Amino acid sequence: MYTILNQKGEAVAYIQNRMIVDLSGETVLGILIGDCFFGRKNKVIGKIFNKTAYLVNGEIVGKIINNETYKNVALKKSQMQAAWDILTNIKEHTSTWIIETNKWAENPLLFHLL
Repeated sequence: MYTILNQKGEAVAYIQNRMIVDLSGETVLGILIGDCFFGRKNKVIGKIFNKTAYLVNGEIVGKIINNETYKNVALKKSQMQAAWDILTNIKEHTSTWIIETNKWAENPLLFHLL
């Protein structure tokens, strides 16, 4: 599992089994398909590369770190259903080339996922 950190280095979400989940590990906020991430909107929000989450405009919304202390737990049916709902509502699954910047987005990752 991976932890997503904000600009201050605080944990804001986790990546578990290709799902972006809240800090409690219960609520699915988004999903990953390849290196692209999706939320409640029906299109690509951004991509993860070089251990960084970028919006499609190239702004940073998170840094990705490996969570060494995580212990794998079984997924719940509600989590699988939430991830499936996001997946089935995706209408645009491709993204233009993202040119990375060093600028952090004004709005946090969770704003873009919801």
